[in-house]
Amino acid sequence: MVEDTAIGRVAIFTGKGSLPREIAGSLQRHHKEPFLVGIKTEHESWIKGYDHVLLHWGQFGRFFKALRQAKVTHILFAGGLTRPTINFLRMDFGALPFIAKVLTLMLGGDNTLLSGLIKVIESNGIKVLGAHEVMPELLANTGVIAGKKPGKKSMRNIEQAVDACRKLGELDIGQGAVAVGGRVVALEGIEGTDEMLRRIADLRKSGRLVESGRFGVLAKTMKPQQDMRADLPAIGPDTIENAHKAGLAGIAVEADHSLILEREKTLELARKHNIFIFGVEKTGGI
Repeated sequence: MVEDTAIGRVAIFTGKGSLPREIAGSLQRHHKEPFLVGIKTEHESWIKGYDHVLLHWGQFGRFFKALRQAKVTHILFAGGLTRPTINFLRMDFGALPFIAKVLTLMLGGDNTLLSGLIKVIESNGIKVLGAHEVMPELLANTGVIAGKKPGKKSMRNIEQAVDACRKLGELDIGQGAVAVGGRVVALEGIEGTDEMLRRIADLRKSGRLVESGRFGVLAKTMKPQQDMRADLPAIGPDTIENAHKAGLAGIAVEADHSLILEREKTLELARKHNIFIFGVEKTGGI
């Protein structure tokens, strides 16, 4: 964890998955008691073991009041959340100044929405951090991270999938792509990485992907215009398991701009399933 005496109490806007729990545990180990913010309709029960507040989407008044009462100076977003629709918003009185701004942001993609919310939060005196600033050890490094160095076929797939990811990111749609046999066969949309990998597994079962052996590659990169404090691409144990079921040879992630969750377990599973993890440079170098 980055030691910074200027950082006071940190709040975690918690979604699903292991990342918020990892960060909360890391803060505690560094003698910083976190304050957790959860959404009532989709929080995980473990957050009740921490000082926390549960809110409905749109309750900005309660949100900022809770942060002030908990003496929070910094906040970060961690974990997966279902993107709310206008029908799910329960605006309170404190949300009135933000209604027009929020409704406009919701017309854009996920990056547009998150970047806009960061500005709203910081305009109220709370500094937004990235998960990588609290736990830099989660960031992927360049080159081989697990397994063997990719061979020629896999390197070709990495190039194709990474290029597709970056073009997809320019449209603010998704962060992942799969290439098999030197061509892109799947792009990540609103369903997320795991569902995309399940589609690949189904394609193999149906005979639509006939290349024998394990040569396909999943790539995940940060969107070109993305704020690193919002929704960095991440892989974890579930990603490895689903890549294995999809018959892939490996996973390529963007070095210094992607997170490896539950790192020890993730790398152990990758070695068990003979799946490489490879870090590519942001400039596109491989």
